[in-house]
Amino acid sequence: MKRRDLFGLMACTPAAGIFPAPAGAASGPPTALDAAGQMQALPMTAGADGFAWQRTAEGLQFRIGGLTKSLLFYGPGLVRVTAHLGEVYTTQPSLAVVARPKPVAIDARDDADALTVTGPGLRITVDKRSGALAFFAADGRLLTRERAQAPTELKRVDISGGPTYQLTQTFTLTPDESLYGLGQYNEPYMDYRGREVLMVQTNIGTVVPFMISTRRWGLLWDVYSKMVFSDGPDGSSFRAESAPAGADYYLVAGADMDAVMAGYRQLTGAAPMFPKAAFGLFMSKERYQTQQQLLDVVRRFRADHYPLDYIVQDWQYWGGEKNGTWDGRWSGMVWDAERFPDPAAMTRELHGELHVKLMASIWPGVGNDTALARELDAQKLRFEPLHWISKKARIYDAFSPEGRRIYFKHTKKGLLDVGVDALWMDGTEVEVGGAAHDPREVEADIKGLGRNAMGDFTRYLNVYSLVTTRGVYEGQRAAGPSGKRALTLTRSAWAGQQRYAALPWSGDTTASWAALRQQIAGGLNVGMAGLPYWSQDTGGFFVNFAGGERNPAWRELYARWNQFGIFNPVYRIHGTNVEREPYLFKTLDPEVYQSLLSATQLRYRLLPYVYSLAWRSTQQGYIMMRGLAMDFPDQAALRKVDDTYMFGPAFLVQPITRAMFHPELPPPATVPPTQLRTPDGQPGLLLEYFDGMNFEKPASRTVDTVIDHRWPDPPLGSIPPGLSRLNKFSARWTGTLTALEGGEYEIGAEGDDGFRVWLDDQLGVDDWNVGGARFNGHRLTLREGQVLKLRIDFFQDGGGRVLRLAWRTPHQRRELAEAQPKLDQRQATLLPAGSDWFDFWTGQRHAGGGSAVRDYALEQFPLFVRAGSILPLGPVVERTGQSPDAPWEIRIYPGADARFTLYEDDGETYRYERGERATTTLRWDDAHRTLHVDARQGRYPGLVARRRLNVRLMAAPGQAEQARSVDYQGQAAEVRFPASPS
Repeated sequence: MKRRDLFGLMACTPAAGIFPAPAGAASGPPTALDAAGQMQALPMTAGADGFAWQRTAEGLQFRIGGLTKSLLFYGPGLVRVTAHLGEVYTTQPSLAVVARPKPVAIDARDDADALTVTGPGLRITVDKRSGALAFFAADGRLLTRERAQAPTELKRVDISGGPTYQLTQTFTLTPDESLYGLGQYNEPYMDYRGREVLMVQTNIGTVVPFMISTRRWGLLWDVYSKMVFSDGPDGSSFRAESAPAGADYYLVAGADMDAVMAGYRQLTGAAPMFPKAAFGLFMSKERYQTQQQLLDVVRRFRADHYPLDYIVQDWQYWGGEKNGTWDGRWSGMVWDAERFPDPAAMTRELHGELHVKLMASIWPGVGNDTALARELDAQKLRFEPLHWISKKARIYDAFSPEGRRIYFKHTKKGLLDVGVDALWMDGTEVEVGGAAHDPREVEADIKGLGRNAMGDFTRYLNVYSLVTTRGVYEGQRAAGPSGKRALTLTRSAWAGQQRYAALPWSGDTTASWAALRQQIAGGLNVGMAGLPYWSQDTGGFFVNFAGGERNPAWRELYARWNQFGIFNPVYRIHGTNVEREPYLFKTLDPEVYQSLLSATQLRYRLLPYVYSLAWRSTQQGYIMMRGLAMDFPDQAALRKVDDTYMFGPAFLVQPITRAMFHPELPPPATVPPTQLRTPDGQPGLLLEYFDGMNFEKPASRTVDTVIDHRWPDPPLGSIPPGLSRLNKFSARWTGTLTALEGGEYEIGAEGDDGFRVWLDDQLGVDDWNVGGARFNGHRLTLREGQVLKLRIDFFQDGGGRVLRLAWRTPHQRRELAEAQPKLDQRQATLLPAGSDWFDFWTGQRHAGGGSAVRDYALEQFPLFVRAGSILPLGPVVERTGQSPDAPWEIRIYPGADARFTLYEDDGETYRYERGERATTTLRWDDAHRTLHVDARQGRYPGLVARRRLNVRLMAAPGQAEQARSVDYQGQAAEVRFPASPS
């Protein structure tokens, strides 16, 4: 079959289809890219079938009907696909992708029904009737294909006064593949097959538009507007509200899942190394009130010898709230002189005798009464809508290079120059009208900002976090290779954000066993969306357990949550409502304290392992927190497992996500209206509403018969009468309550935010705090028919807007006690097939493909090591820089050959980028029972030239463990073990 040549003007033989496309060659094919990297339609002559195509310098472009599609190769297994209706409505280069397409040699075979394009690492067929693409690996494996009919649906629309496309792109998948990635959506599931996801950033939702398949391909969608992913009988679709370039996606293929991940990083940028201390413990809370309090907390850590590397100062160190209003210093990069009189002296003490780093919170909202706001306003670089928590603050325009420069200038002067080591950029989704968990609320708030320096917010809905972290990273990198490494924590993320040393955390979660399980799946999907680092608030941000840290049910949850936290890429404790510094539990609950301490000490022992994995993330595009499909993509039984994962190549981790010792009680019943009377004897209670959170201004009065409110939902159904808004109001219920029967009651309220309950003028419940919905009750004994004087006070500061009067009657309490299930300390762990697994705690060896079941005390949890692993462990230390020359334990888990590369550098600067680093490869030969320690590669100032390696060959219980030691000085060495113990 003959084929059309480059311009479709003459026939050529198959051999002539290979065109080397040298860069810059005058006679070579044209480029399909304009100066901004956007696709442009090239002139083509259609054949009799209406199909036209030609090569370009980077690949190939074709036209069918009114649709122009381009294929551009970015390297082996990397191709960009674009499609538009002859026009592209943007000149903006990609925000996510930093790689450039490369001149390539491709083979194009033009047959009757299809055009077949073979490029580096990929073969792509084009259906000449519909333009649908099918992608094949170099070995001929089908990867994925666009839907045969109408694969790309584009509709020209006007948004914010400008043209753009609404887009739907649909793929047909094979029945046996599973999908992961896309970020975190506060759901417990892993596999996206059969799911629909609204892709809008929220307080607890992180959008990253990269998806990976068990068939070893990934898809990066380069659109920034609201999107919806859905998978169903008609295929898997991405729908975008505003895609001015039309369809624009990158297909990434690899031999295995890690190769796909490496391709994503090749496109979007490598993740730089964090400071080594970032792999220790971050202690945080909402918030340390004063400089003295913060220092006292760190001193207590050190006095108790509890490991710690970062202390975190959350918001309001710049000013604060007085009489229910915020001043205009919001996030102005200044310190309140009364509460933080000398931040430079504070950081000197932290860095000096306390050996701790400081992270500080900053926000995109900037208070009006700050030098930062005045400088931004001079360039019109703040948006008009007011920030929700301070009516004297506005969001800065991070889409403007000048806005980013000004913002970083003040960040440097107010924070970095006084010694702050890391930044916490809160609210980066971007938060405007409230700490919203509802994507529709966030969408409306962001669109309400109007236009930014790049365009309208409908197009740029999801990418504020990417551009604002770019500003602070580039500002810090200007210091050069000797500068301190940047580290930024954000509440949102986007594809490519890893290159700015920014990691997301999962937002303001609410503590529960269900939430803990959701965090596992969410964190894994963030990693499988291509971001190597992720974190979450260990213990849950809001703790809605009555009694807080004094509630044993929450303490059990907190201990288990820490066991999950130490197997996160970054380990942070943070939250509100309770005191959670670990040392507080030393006397409050010694068993919980010991569980917390042993977990943290294990994390610090793992530093050689974790830091080496961090280097692998930088160098190879690796992710350390891995859904099981990353390592076992062909084991269908593992694909939907949402509570077990790999941490690096060695560990299988299953956090415990249910109560084993202290059960969660079901919610108490709402008090029936028949038992309530107003002060004048009517059924119900007298309800008074007030504007303001402290009963400042009477708004309205009514009789309330059922005290069960979800404002503005039923039973109220509307905003309370007389109130101008739902936030910042208070309410008071008064009347009487009559006991149904004699015996012990628990009477209280479920509320969000603060509430108090008086019974016969005695304060029974005092929970006057901002926080999510929780029940807090008071126990007392009543006679049948006894009448109590009742009063409930409530305030609302935005959020769930819940208040419910509830009780447990004596009868209900007896039923509850009888119905409580017997708690079980046994846990089953599904072990992947293909290798044996060692129980980390007992050494018991299990065959893969089945389940391991045993009891777990509070201090332990399911943790297994794959047979054929090398596990390096350091000493128990109190900070990452302590005892740098201490011996390391090298554990060998036999059963297969193994390999692990240890990585070291100065842990602080970017000198590693110019080669000041060292690696040592360890190789285990299982057949010959020999550990090969290769010669050290590289050096850096401060390198520990000589280190004792204590090598342990692990054995199952009842078998003799073997140990050897070697003084490693950088030269190759071997450690041999006899076939059987001597």
